[in-house]
Amino acid sequence: MSAATAARPTGVTRIRELWRLFRNEREDPEPFYTWLAEELAADLAARHGALAGKVLLDLGCGPGYYTAALRAHGATVIPVDNSADELGDRPPEGALLADAAALPLETGSADGIVCSNLLEHAPDAEGVIREMERLLKPGGWGYLSWTNWYSPHGGHDMSPYHLLGPSRGPALYEKRHGPPRKNRYGEGLFPVHVGPTLRYIRSRPHLRIERAEPRYWPRLAFLTAVPGVREVACWNCVVHLERT
Repeated sequence: MSAATAARPTGVTRIRELWRLFRNEREDPEPFYTWLAEELAADLAARHGALAGKVLLDLGCGPGYYTAALRAHGATVIPVDNSADELGDRPPEGALLADAAALPLETGSADGIVCSNLLEHAPDAEGVIREMERLLKPGGWGYLSWTNWYSPHGGHDMSPYHLLGPSRGPALYEKRHGPPRKNRYGEGLFPVHVGPTLRYIRSRPHLRIERAEPRYWPRLAFLTAVPGVREVACWNCVVHLERT
């Protein structure tokens, strides 16, 4: 763990500071995502052991915040994104432009996979989960997180209209405001729910859920087991996976 990561606040102070950074995320995304990436890399190292020398995939890598944090721990990281625009002007070294639901990579080639906030932007969310299952080595781990549809920010730029449902909400938003700045429904944003996603993962023959939790308050993991409540209260759902 870096000195900067160790010095960051915890508990309620952490949540308050993350909320402050999140509110400025559109104009200045780096502080918010760098915090999350460094925090996640440290957590994964504590959970799974040293990352040095491991082959990891960063699905939906964007400009590479998670790739950089994982590489700082000594991992060999393959960053993947299906959009050159998301990679930005300075894409992470070795970035692979590809669909996370159909990757040109060898089966069983990854020790671990990070898939952070990609699922709600994927037309085939279940396909992404199947690819994680295919690409992980037996005993490998996966980190999967997404913004569940009925959470406060589930509609992204359309929030809170999304609370009216995946069909009615986006239609009303566009009628009143025009298309969103980014992630238009059905093009860059899709409804992904906690309950159905957990059930799908459990149905996969070689995946096991180690833990499901709300990303920003992981101590309240019990929320992911409460139907209905979890769809709103989790805000951003995290699933820790193991390839059996």
